[in-house]
Amino acid sequence: MADVFISHAATDLPLAEFLHRHLTQEGLSVYLASVSMPPGERWMPHIMDNLRGSTWVLCLASRAACASPWVLQEMGAAVAGNKKLVPIIWDQPPDSLPGWMKQYQAVNLAGSGQEEAMVAVGRVAEAIKAEKQKGLLILGLIFAGLVAFGK
Repeated sequence: MADVFISHAATDLPLAEFLHRHLTQEGLSVYLASVSMPPGERWMPHIMDNLRGSTWVLCLASRAACASPWVLQEMGAAVAGNKKLVPIIWDQPPDSLPGWMKQYQAVNLAGSGQEEAMVAVGRVAEAIKAEKQKGLLILGLIFAGLVAFGK
């Protein structure tokens, strides 16, 4: 399963593809339906399975996304699944986000050029990789303890 799930409205696909490309270059496994879904798959089961399997969810929280029933359904599943949720905003102020989304630290790309956006995406990628490394270290310690206990 993917490290990161990207949720977006159809009108935000270019930014979603930008994120997918740069996070993948950072060495992360990223799910973006338009890129990751094989032909012939049923949309909703495939999308929801991948959302459940991811640790982080990036929501491209544009005005269109915040009004999209599909994005809101994905965000409901992300919140219910206790995912690390990062709203990414650029076309609306942070205080315009839905109340429940304001609880999560957003990345604000308003007024950012491509280079600034890449730096912001890099910071998100570093946070994800750091948490992933911490999880692998804990898993390694548990395995080592099991091996030592088994002797």
